[in-house]
Amino acid sequence: MFDIRSFRVGTLPAPRWEVLFGENDTTLVPLDFSVWLLRSADHIGIIDTGLPLDPADRAALDRANQGVHPDAIFQEPRTLADAYAAFGITPDEVDFALVTQAVTYSTGGLDRDMLPRAEVYMARAGVLEFLDGAPGHPAPEFYFTADAWAALRTFGIEGRLHLVDERAEVVPGVVFEATGGHHPGSAGVIVQTEIGSVGILETAFTQENLDQRRPIGIAEDAATCRRVIDRYLAECDLVIPIHETGLSGTMQNVVHTLSGGTP
Repeated sequence: MFDIRSFRVGTLPAPRWEVLFGENDTTLVPLDFSVWLLRSADHIGIIDTGLPLDPADRAALDRANQGVHPDAIFQEPRTLADAYAAFGITPDEVDFALVTQAVTYSTGGLDRDMLPRAEVYMARAGVLEFLDGAPGHPAPEFYFTADAWAALRTFGIEGRLHLVDERAEVVPGVVFEATGGHHPGSAGVIVQTEIGSVGILETAFTQENLDQRRPIGIAEDAATCRRVIDRYLAECDLVIPIHETGLSGTMQNVVHTLSGGTP
C-alpha cells in the first residue's frame, strides 16, 4: 500500500474556457501544479517533476501563457528540489518518476542530478508529438527544456527510460497509463492505498470536470478525454483531478478537500 502526498509547485490563473469544454468564459480560475510523492514500505516515487529548474525557462513559460491571458503567470513557483525538501527525501531515494505530461510545467525537473537512479516513465505519444514537430499546443520549445532533453538521453542510455503505449505496472501497487485526451502524451496513474485505488488524472483539471463528466476546454481529443474520465470514475475508489486547488499535503487533506471540506 502506498501513501500519497502532494507539494504545490505553482498556481496558474487560467481562463475558465480552458478548463471546461464548451464554456465561453474568460474568468480566471486557479490551477495548482504539483509534485506528488508515492511512498510504501519498499518504494519511493514521484508523479511529475515540477517547473523548470532554470529561472529563464520558467520566464519563457510565463511569456507563452501570457499569450492566452496577460495575468496567466505562475504564482509562487517552486521546483523539484523544493518538493524533495518538503517531503524530507533526497534524490537518490527516488525509485521512479512518472510524467503525466511532456510540457515543461511537468518535465521541468527531469535532471540527472535530481533523478540519479529513478526509472522514468512517460507516454511514448508525447515524445513522438514533440519529435514530429507538429504538436497541438503549446509550441515545441515548451515540451522539454534543453537540460531535460539531455537527461532523457542519459536515462535512455542507462536503460531507465520507459516510453509507454498503454498501461505499465511500475511496481506492485502502481500503474502508469498513457491516456491521451488533453494531449496525445497525457497520462494517468492508479495507486493502491489504504482507502482503495486512487487515480491521479491529467485529463481532468478540476473537480468540475469529474462532477460534470465534461472534458477540459483545451482537450485535443475531447471524446477520448470524456471516455478516460468515465473509465477512471468507474474503476477507481477516488479520482484526483491533477490541477484542483488546495490538495497540497497529506492524503487525508486531499480526501477532505475533494469531499468539499476546507483544507
